[in-house]
Amino acid sequence: MGAMLKLILAIALALSALSFEAQAQFRVMPGIRVTVAPPVLRHEVAPPAPSPRHQWIGGYWGWRAGAHVWIGGHWALPPGYGYVWEPARWENVNGAYMFYDGHWRTAEPADPAQVYQPPPPPVTQVVTEVAPPPPIVEVRPAMPFADAMWLPGYWHWNGQRHVWVGGRWSARPEGHAWEAPHWDHRPDGRWAQHPGHWHPEERRP
Repeated sequence: MGAMLKLILAIALALSALSFEAQAQFRVMPGIRVTVAPPVLRHEVAPPAPSPRHQWIGGYWGWRAGAHVWIGGHWALPPGYGYVWEPARWENVNGAYMFYDGHWRTAEPADPAQVYQPPPPPVTQVVTEVAPPPPIVEVRPAMPFADAMWLPGYWHWNGQRHVWVGGRWSARPEGHAWEAPHWDHRPDGRWAQHPGHWHPEERRP
């Protein structure tokens, strides 16, 4: 019985690892590399959700001023329908610990008959004094179907800080091109967010 239980546990762990890789959809370049292992994750009790749309962002160990510092969890609204939070994590790579920041990712598989429709833009343009970080380098997953279009990830302001929203594949709407989300540095020193959207392609004579 002991051997059978060990076999079942080994299979479960392997399937869990495969599931994680499939859900991640892409990998991003790590931002931090240290030789000090992070402590064990703390147990958190989430307070009541502000609304049914909010998702719990679990706490994690960040790296600040040469030491591991606990960043507590919080509730947050996803950037659009169908997004889930990919938690921040540390990985041991050849004795060093690599940090991968948390980010939003789509939970829906790409469908050749479904064109991605971004959420409607906010009534008031998002403006912040905090500059967005440099774009994250994403490793795209394999193209899911012929003529699929890659919509790159972007930085999204959640009201408190910039969070990364992972890229995704989409069907190509006929006669339209994708305008990627971007930030403009305004003359007053603040940053204005421009959501992504489809627009008619210009016809060449």
